[in-house]
Amino acid sequence: MNVKRTLDFHTGEEAIAEIERLRRGGYTQLKNWNLTQVCEHLTVTMSGGMDGFGFRLPRILRSTVVKWVFYHILKTRKMSSVPTLKRLKPTSPDGPDDDAIIDHGIATIRRAIEFPGPIENYPFLDDLDVEDWRQFMWLHAAHHLGFLQPNDSQN
Repeated sequence: MNVKRTLDFHTGEEAIAEIERLRRGGYTQLKNWNLTQVCEHLTVTMSGGMDGFGFRLPRILRSTVVKWVFYHILKTRKMSSVPTLKRLKPTSPDGPDDDAIIDHGIATIRRAIEFPGPIENYPFLDDLDVEDWRQFMWLHAAHHLGFLQPNDSQN
């Protein structure tokens, strides 16, 4: 079945379990990125939240449209596909998965689980609560991992 799965992770451990499941059992890629590329993207976005990205959107966007979209996603627990900023796109090639990149992604999720905050100079929002950020990260992981259909066919 080539339909994106609907996943909703409430914890980083749920995201890690799904990554391990996909790595162990294999998967069918339904969109652009394989598991390695998804993990690389999640590493970049989560690390950026914890360490800074080095850029910020204009304040008017952070305080209006982006703020509304962010909290709408948290409320509905649904995320749509949008174009990814070039600096957040994975650079690893298509093809076989790279365990080192996947392991680094898992380590970054574990770091995000424990991250005490604060979230400083977040490029998309001002005064972001660390738990709201974490929930957004888990939803973001669920969004991307939903494009990988497990071979073990358990949805």
